[in-house]
Amino acid sequence: MTPKAAHPLPLALSRRETVCFSVLFLLLLTPALLNGFPLVMSDSIAYSGQGVHWMRGKSAAVLLSLPYQLAGYWALPILTSAMNAGAWILLFRVFDIRPNLFVLTGLVCLSLQPLYTSAVLVDAWFFPALVLLISSLRLPALFVGGLAGLLLSSHGSGYLLAIVFAVLAAVLCQSRKPVMASLCAALVAFIFNLVLDTALQPDLPRLTKTFPAARAFSVQPELLRREAERSGNTVLAEAADLVEDLAKDPANAGRRDLFWDVWKLTEGRFDLAEFETEHAGAILSDAFVYRPVELTGFILGDFLSFYAPDTEFDFLKRPSETFPPGFEASRQADGFFQNPAVQAAATGLRYGCYLAFGAALIIGWRTVPAGVRMAVLGALVLLLVNDALFALLSGPPDRYHHRVLPLLAASALLLLSPRRTGDITPADPAPA
Repeated sequence: MTPKAAHPLPLALSRRETVCFSVLFLLLLTPALLNGFPLVMSDSIAYSGQGVHWMRGKSAAVLLSLPYQLAGYWALPILTSAMNAGAWILLFRVFDIRPNLFVLTGLVCLSLQPLYTSAVLVDAWFFPALVLLISSLRLPALFVGGLAGLLLSSHGSGYLLAIVFAVLAAVLCQSRKPVMASLCAALVAFIFNLVLDTALQPDLPRLTKTFPAARAFSVQPELLRREAERSGNTVLAEAADLVEDLAKDPANAGRRDLFWDVWKLTEGRFDLAEFETEHAGAILSDAFVYRPVELTGFILGDFLSFYAPDTEFDFLKRPSETFPPGFEASRQADGFFQNPAVQAAATGLRYGCYLAFGAALIIGWRTVPAGVRMAVLGALVLLLVNDALFALLSGPPDRYHHRVLPLLAASALLLLSPRRTGDITPADPAPA
């Protein structure tokens, strides 16, 4: 295929796009509406607009400061649902497809996307960020890269995934514009977080090494004891005992972030800032030589658990933090998302997403343009890299896998939907 000039993307939505956006927006917000309150987990406060002093990425809290004053905990789900609905419309325009609305809504539901757009979390910001990077084929690369960077800055892994996207784009795409956009996004995400951390909490280091170190000592508490002996810090030995006790609790099965519990149980004597600067790096180095085969087995098991036939949500009946009165009247507070039947239904939807993607591959792979095939291949690799990254760094909370399931839904849609024109695909980029 040879490059062809692409018509510019219109600013206004067509009537059909307006209907599609409205349907998607309502669908993506439906779980929160049915729940009676946005879905939350303990970390939700950090992203709500009032969490600028939490030990999390601060960009979402800063960006949501004003909306939070107007709409409280509803601000983030409303914004996230609108962004994701808009991202789907942008994706259709970039690839010039005209999807069937029923197929589209079905795939969106199978991907579990509405659960996370209805939550006070930033996991669902990744899909619109990735669509923005793809749209650099038709829009100014630095502009969409900057916007994507702001979205990706909401999570500590954002700039890493932008770099992975840049590598995939360099390999799979003839145009260099997506590479430029994704590198811009990685830079914006990193710098924006650095500026906010320096301005808001200059004395508190980011827990960059603590998370992977905790991932290791949560399954090998001996690493804490070895560091306690090396450093003479007796609190670390106490922490090792606490981790062993916590790991015996069935409620903590699969958790790799037990350092939060240790911090609370020791009433801050397990100092996170000190651990980050003085001990986390040493524990990570030790993890490579102390029973590395055993640790690798845990990591591989966590990776495979993302695809296992069970689903666990982080939307607990009793989060560790206090939420407004509206939460107590919600279905979540009644334990709805911890109901085995609900979790089984979510597993069924997730497997339906896998099957839909597989069926779309069989039906459409040979008939779509080469550029679409490269985009689908890139989406699949990005999903696997995302899962491998979180299996390595954070362990197996299912939401880390769920947040990239829309990539499979989008890929299935690209493989099954008719194209409106023959103007452009990622293999046929518009001139830079």
